[in-house]
Amino acid sequence: MNASVALLAAALLAAPSDADVRAHVEELLGAIDTRIPAARWKGLGPSAVPVLAEIASSDARMPSARSGALSALVAADGAEADRVARALVDSPDAPLTVRQTAVRTLGHVLSPVKLRSALAPVLRAAPVGLRSVAAETLARHAGQDACAEVMDQISLEPAADHPRFERAASLCAYPTVSQP
Repeated sequence: MNASVALLAAALLAAPSDADVRAHVEELLGAIDTRIPAARWKGLGPSAVPVLAEIASSDARMPSARSGALSALVAADGAEADRVARALVDSPDAPLTVRQTAVRTLGHVLSPVKLRSALAPVLRAAPVGLRSVAAETLARHAGQDACAEVMDQISLEPAADHPRFERAASLCAYPTVSQP
């Protein structure tokens, strides 16, 4: 009995506190010009998930920190990344860069069918900077079935905006589909 109590006590002492996890997340997010591998984010454990979700959703944080937290959330917990990303895609008050990261995040966590459903309204009615990222994400992750929708949308865009859609058009012409 004493051995199991000692093991439990050792495990509790070894577990990082919430403050330690938050500090580590902040440190990794603050790394400039350093790509943090997905395994490192995942290695922070489940206690990092609410910290990353809070940072990604916070209006008080810089867009770069929010986007970084959302990208890290993909590695830490795909289901939570999906939930947060959907909320940010639909948030007109969120900075465009954060909304663009949210669209790309959905490309990493949703199946092609769910991705097409989630991004169809964005492709049709969002600001052009978000529409172009939705088109590229669909072309990259949803396959040739999505390319018909993407190319149809590009044909509806004003000629001056066509350069924003070049990556999507290129991916539809030369598909390289990656599955989540």
